[in-house]
Amino acid sequence: MRLRLETFYDGQVLSWSKLLLSMLGLWPESRNDLQFAFFAVYIINVMALLVVGLLQNMHDTDRLMRNVTFTFPTSLIVLKNLMFRWKMGKLSPLLAAVRSNVREGLYRSLAESRKVIWYNAAATLFTVSSAASLFFVPTLFYIIPILSCVRSSSGNCTLPYELPARVNLLYEISGMRSYALFCAILLPSSTFLTIGATAADSLLVSLTFYLCGQLSILGHRVRNTEPRSLRYHREMKLLVTRHAELLRLASILADAFSSLMFVQTVGLIFSLCIVVYQLLMTAESGKGLNEMVHFMIYSAAVMLLAFCYCFLGECLIGESVALDWACYSTNWHELPTESVRLLMICIARSRKPLYLTAGKFYVFSLEMFGAVKSLADDLGGVVLGQDNDLQKSTEIQCIFSCRL
Repeated sequence: MRLRLETFYDGQVLSWSKLLLSMLGLWPESRNDLQFAFFAVYIINVMALLVVGLLQNMHDTDRLMRNVTFTFPTSLIVLKNLMFRWKMGKLSPLLAAVRSNVREGLYRSLAESRKVIWYNAAATLFTVSSAASLFFVPTLFYIIPILSCVRSSSGNCTLPYELPARVNLLYEISGMRSYALFCAILLPSSTFLTIGATAADSLLVSLTFYLCGQLSILGHRVRNTEPRSLRYHREMKLLVTRHAELLRLASILADAFSSLMFVQTVGLIFSLCIVVYQLLMTAESGKGLNEMVHFMIYSAAVMLLAFCYCFLGECLIGESVALDWACYSTNWHELPTESVRLLMICIARSRKPLYLTAGKFYVFSLEMFGAVKSLADDLGGVVLGQDNDLQKSTEIQCIFSCRL
């Protein structure tokens, strides 16, 4: 049976974002400093234990890179949420505009409703899928050693009594029971890290897809407004005013998330570099399949997240430029001078595409997604090139890059 898109339709637009950010105390309209302090203290404590483990494993390259795989994203999540808290006040006018638009009605016809449903469903799917994948990766790291021991045929199996956070500084892990106990104690960190990683992203996706849907509806109305109607000039004035309002909201969104997305982009590139290195070294050393699968899932989650950001930016660019063509498609040569002037204003404004940027210089688009992947491959090659067996490593890197 074919799955209908309406199944994933979130009519409230911002409900998922509000739920996740409220858990952290970071919803712009109802900030809770106590909740955010609890989240920040918990994650910083976990990160401190990870850093201790990182320093203790400086002599062991394998353990060092494994520790960096978790330490770097954790520190990135802390920094990301601190930056969002710094900028979130700018989003209040945008949220108020979205709420007002929802009360008035997001669409007027069936054709317009399809556009809104598509973008809202895409935002919901992004939030659910990213949260599920990011929760699965750290949870898998805890569960695999326990499952391997439980499934072992011998009753005297040996566990690698080693957790991502070095709790053995506080308590010596000497058996299966204590290992499972600390796995259970640290398991909430997966939930906190998942919420911290996806909450701000969920709001960015919801607001961007909201703007994409409204720009698409605006173009649809421009094309379907009857030029011979007596109300044409008044309707065009309303559409031009609406276009100016959407441009203002897009500017607020880009400014609020620019610095945050810069941190996120740098983090994605280095995370992908680290994971590529781990995959290649694991394949070269001939280690177990479980470890290979774990790093492959991690790399797939990172690549999917990078693709989603670039796809998001591509949608915004496409919808903002499409309005230009919608104005050209009208019978403008039959219109009076006043109406033609309004169309020219709309065309002039839509000539400059709307962008999502990282640090106001890196533009998110599908073209730049290829650049991110290439850069990550190059960085992975540089790190891998430090290995003694350089020729073999380079061959593996080339094969992996071509396949990816």
